Amino acid sequence: MVNDVLERIMIQKNEVNKVEATIRFHEHLRRYASVRRFCYGRVLDFASGCGYGSHILSCNPDVDVVVGVDKDQSAIDWAIKEFSTSKTAYKCVDIEEVAEKFDTLVCLEAIEHFEDKSLIPRLANRCAIDNLIISFPNKKSTHFNPFHVYDYNSQMIVDLLPDYVCYKSFCLGDVQFLLFIIKPIKAPFAIFQNILNYA
Repeated sequence: MVNDVLERIMIQKNEVNKVEATIRFHEHLRRYASVRRFCYGRVLDFASGCGYGSHILSCNPDVDVVVGVDKDQSAIDWAIKEFSTSKTAYKCVDIEEVAEKFDTLVCLEAIEHFEDKSLIPRLANRCAIDNLIISFPNKKSTHFNPFHVYDYNSQMIVDLLPDYVCYKSFCLGDVQFLLFIIKPIKAPFAIFQNILNYA
């Protein structure tokens, strides 16, 4: 129960926890919705979890299909049950086994979970992906999230992807988004000097 007393909101702890969980869920949906317009063709949703993000991405008419991959079988089972459409597919697979051609890679708040920094560049190369959408916490998180291996900043991500140019960056709350496109093979290096360090 919420009681307004002057400018104070008298609210119970369980209500605060419930509201915070709702906000967190809405933020997850918003992140996918915010990058949907930059997707096209065959989209690989890396670490897709329970499938709602892949479903959101698939609603873009420029997207042919979204393939959500995750190593958690229970999440993939849920995605198949709740979010299967003619434009979505879900696979429980190790990312190192993904080798088919994709146009767009969506990697939202996943890169900071992996010890191997070459994972995303190798995936992009192996699948001949032209368009990369990567997001990560724009704050230190390794000290309170045991699943986060690295605290990245924008320049660190740019440096991981020398074959790509960052064409757009933006923040939503405490999450940084970087969008990359493959560099033309014949373009001189000086044309595509990358973005500044935002840290």
